Amino acid sequence: MNTNLQDEINYVTKGVLIFDLIVISLLFITSFFSKGMFLGLIFGSIIAILNFRLLAIAVKKTVTMPVSRAQIYYSSQYILRMTITGVVLLVSVKAPYLEILGVAIGLLGPKFVILAKKLLIDKLKRKEA
Repeated sequence: MNTNLQDEINYVTKGVLIFDLIVISLLFITSFFSKGMFLGLIFGSIIAILNFRLLAIAVKKTVTMPVSRAQIYYSSQYILRMTITGVVLLVSVKAPYLEILGVAIGLLGPKFVILAKKLLIDKLKRKEA
């Protein structure tokens, strides 16, 4: 895999772990911490990281394909990732030991990490330059 792409995947993975620690701390502070919330957060975060890695692999393969094949391949990968997310949410609704709110927060972890990077870190870099 391209080193820039691998670096970005590693950055987001580490960011999700930090995000999880922050969320767990906030859950402790607000007394909303429970075993179900913790397990849901961890489960959602693991699936989110795997989905992010699948996205990176799909993008890397897609850019080397002809346009007609790339569109079909990328669409099928998108449907696969959304199906995985749907199954995870369905499992979290059915499983008594998982809180769906925790799973949803975990699934949104990479989005929050990427937004935080764009809004906070890149803004600080612009001020220094």
